Amino acid sequence: MSTMARSAGRLKPKKGGSRRKMSVGSKIAVYAGLLLYAAFLVFPFLIILITSFTTDYQLMTSTDFVWAPDPVSLEGYQIIFENDPNMVNGVSSLFVGFFNTMWQTLIPVIGGLAISGLAAYAYAKYNFPGKNKFFSANVLLMTIPVTAGTVGYLFYDAIGWTSGGASVLPLIVPKLFGSAGTIFFIYPYVKSVPTGVIDAAKIDGMGFFSIFFRIVFPLSMPVFLAQFLFGFVSGYNNYSSALIYLASEKQLWTLQLALQQLISYISGSGGYNNAACAATLMSMLPLILLYCFVQKFFIEGITMGSVKG
Repeated sequence: MSTMARSAGRLKPKKGGSRRKMSVGSKIAVYAGLLLYAAFLVFPFLIILITSFTTDYQLMTSTDFVWAPDPVSLEGYQIIFENDPNMVNGVSSLFVGFFNTMWQTLIPVIGGLAISGLAAYAYAKYNFPGKNKFFSANVLLMTIPVTAGTVGYLFYDAIGWTSGGASVLPLIVPKLFGSAGTIFFIYPYVKSVPTGVIDAAKIDGMGFFSIFFRIVFPLSMPVFLAQFLFGFVSGYNNYSSALIYLASEKQLWTLQLALQQLISYISGSGGYNNAACAATLMSMLPLILLYCFVQKFFIEGITMGSVKG
């Protein structure tokens, strides 16, 4: 046997060395840590849920936290629907705010996602003058703080978008043109689409938009769903912009703005923590349901980022 073969034999790892199974104690520690973290995340939600079904009298007279409502009551939900001071034509401001949030969020998110996807496709699969410089400028835009966008109020006011009172234009129009961060995130996924498939589509007579929507978009669906969820959650929870541009027009209030106004009124009335928790819980449910439906694609869209290049 040669010297090299003997050396290789000595260097051969022992059976089960690098792939040694995790000990029982380690597994218990890992699962205990995961359960503790899960409890830490679920605990605030559980408090809100229990409080929303507890009577205000029991909350006010109890010295400790009420873990078992006696009786289980819908008093909190009745208050937010019957005693809402910001009702619009007899409809609770939460319902009106939810409807406004849907169309004020979905329009810019879907439109902006389409534009960002088209831009990422152009960067990934086409060569044009100044391509690298434009992409570098796109990355540079990501370093601008989000709070700097509030300066845009002066611009929107100058062009008359705010002079007539509340207006949804500043909340919708700018976001229709996509975002630098979304382009940067989608770019590696689109780049991984086989160029041969795109070239074959071009030979068959398909154009830029047809290739994107019929080939690139379906193959990159996980990343688009992940970015949709990010954008939707951001728009759904947006409070500051709604406060700046919509505060003077109750009919255009978003859910977060209506929720804040309702909770402020309830808190000022004294007590009624059950109503505040009921309103908060109702505002959370749409996001929870959305995440349950797109969880698989969302996780896939995030984890694939570690292997895309």
